[in-house]
Amino acid sequence: MHRAILREYDYFFQFQNTPEDVTAVFTNRKLNLGFIGQPQLQIHKNREFLLSQIGIKLDQLVCPGQTHSDHVYVAGQKDKGRGRDSYEDAVDDTDALVTEKRGIALCVFVADCLPVFIMDKKKNIIALAHCGWKSTQKLLLEKTLLTMFDRFKTKPQDVVMFLGPAIRKCCFQVGEEFLGYFQEGILRKENKIFLDLIQANCLQAERAGLSKENIFDSGICTACENNKFFSFRKEGEAAGRQMARTEAIRSSRAV
Repeated sequence: MHRAILREYDYFFQFQNTPEDVTAVFTNRKLNLGFIGQPQLQIHKNREFLLSQIGIKLDQLVCPGQTHSDHVYVAGQKDKGRGRDSYEDAVDDTDALVTEKRGIALCVFVADCLPVFIMDKKKNIIALAHCGWKSTQKLLLEKTLLTMFDRFKTKPQDVVMFLGPAIRKCCFQVGEEFLGYFQEGILRKENKIFLDLIQANCLQAERAGLSKENIFDSGICTACENNKFFSFRKEGEAAGRQMARTEAIRSSRAV
């Protein structure tokens, strides 16, 4: 696994070493992009403003109705605009999106959970997974990759994967019950138990055939860097949400 190359802007970070025709960004805490703790009009304004900085429109978004599931949805042109303004209109009961269509901006919303950007660098098929501990336990990432392999004949050696900001093993203390939930990614320090979401998901990717050489990590802990990112562990129900967004485009990078 490599450290990802990032470029920081006022409201977001962009991965710089993605395939040529794919963009991938994640936001900071300057804007709350989620539905929690703000009126509908503010949600719309925040999202519209952020997307204007990236060069896309609200009606290009496809957003999942995240439930910490292992459900993967293949998005098409008919899905454009889903979840742009309301949770009720999002792709129901879904935590990972895959598309082969250009001009569709896949989104997930996070505040400690791990956003995983997945790209077939030869076919420009993209996916985005919302990997909190529950979805990680249910093997969401592995199922997302298998969807790409089965539906679009993606080859594991053609896949690159980027890991966004998330709570890391330094801060993600969990209870004894997690020893029964996970066989991988569990650490013990000073009689405390911690979960390593990064390791647990990378091992899923490797089992699916991805090479470590094709995995790139932002290295950002949302709890350690709560001054820059929302963290549910630090802020509880008051935490806003970052947006993670990826899109396959026809020309060179939009930003």
